[in-house]
Amino acid sequence: MFADAFASDDPVLRHVRTRVRSPQTNGVVERSFGTLKYEHLYRAIIGDGNALAVEINCFRQTYNALRPHQALDDRTPRQAYLTGPEST
Repeated sequence: MFADAFASDDPVLRHVRTRVRSPQTNGVVERSFGTLKYEHLYRAIIGDGNALAVEINCFRQTYNALRPHQALDDRTPRQAYLTGPEST
């Protein structure tokens, strides 16, 4: 059963590697996991895997479409992606 999550044509779990000599990519991923944990998951009781999936989807929507980011000139990642770099 566990192996099926990795073996199908479109696996649920997929190992993704970062580029060689690209530590900033790891930093971005670690920062987003930290934000997920401290701003969302540690604030609620999560009973099982289904509740965890719901919480993560809620966080992903909030993080990408509702929550402004200083590094993106107080735009959401969705806004930054759709409009491109801010011209100053």
